[in-house]
Amino acid sequence: MKEQVDYATMDDRECYLFDLQGYLVVRGILSQEEVNALNEALDANTDKRGDFGNPNAISGNWEGRPLEGIFSPFRHYKGMLTWEQPWCQPFRDMLAHPNAIPYLNTMLGRGWKLDHGVDLLNSVDGCEGLKLHGSGNLTFSGSRFYAYQNGRMRCGLIVFQYALTDVNPGDGGLCVIPGSHKSNFEAPEDIMTWEANKELVFQPTLKAGDLVIFNEATSHGTLPWKGKGERRTLLFRYTPKYLTYVPGTYETQLPEWVSELSEAQQAALEPPYIYHHPMIEDDGVSVVRPRREGE
Repeated sequence: MKEQVDYATMDDRECYLFDLQGYLVVRGILSQEEVNALNEALDANTDKRGDFGNPNAISGNWEGRPLEGIFSPFRHYKGMLTWEQPWCQPFRDMLAHPNAIPYLNTMLGRGWKLDHGVDLLNSVDGCEGLKLHGSGNLTFSGSRFYAYQNGRMRCGLIVFQYALTDVNPGDGGLCVIPGSHKSNFEAPEDIMTWEANKELVFQPTLKAGDLVIFNEATSHGTLPWKGKGERRTLLFRYTPKYLTYVPGTYETQLPEWVSELSEAQQAALEPPYIYHHPMIEDDGVSVVRPRREGE
């Protein structure tokens, strides 16, 4: 029986699946209107899209190997939160999306915050794969972990990866090794390069508007993209309110442009600290600042 709480949390089935697998697929978390607005903003700002780097520049030499491709794994759109209106707004609206709040509350506790900058990965047919990474329990990291204690799950860095285009069976893209967030042994190199025990590696199939949440401790990577259309996947990464995973991400003070955001959106960008950290309510609009921490 799940503990009674006064804020939105994941349901028992979702908790079971995430605890078991180290990732969770949430279907249809974004409406078609939201997906359209995000894609329209990207289409209007292709000049802000990076180029493909040289193949093999990130993961190593894949020539003749399963992760081989003719392009680097992906190119990035960046800086979406500071694009001109109206193009920035769909991305700002994602910072404290009401449908995401139950998952953030359950995995991180209340008072969570954004880590990293918002990222958009874009792939086309021929993009190579990205070597799997994520160490499970092999080494303890204070900012990348999974724990369950006293009836609550807690994570360090978690990734919210929203599909803005469909991912069909065999297309490639994000892949994970289910259950690897609890592994106590180092994965053999040929498993992480998708050359042995391929059956361990799972590629979620997705519709535009679906979400994959995974723990940074879960072994994950990218399979070569073979889809007919573009792969567009939007990444929001979150940590508990007391830590930062990547330096330079709002860890000391908020930038001036946050004055344009709602109170809840500003709260998601707060620097890491414990005492009196703002907590976003279930509606994604209201914010409370408790005098004491009991969560």
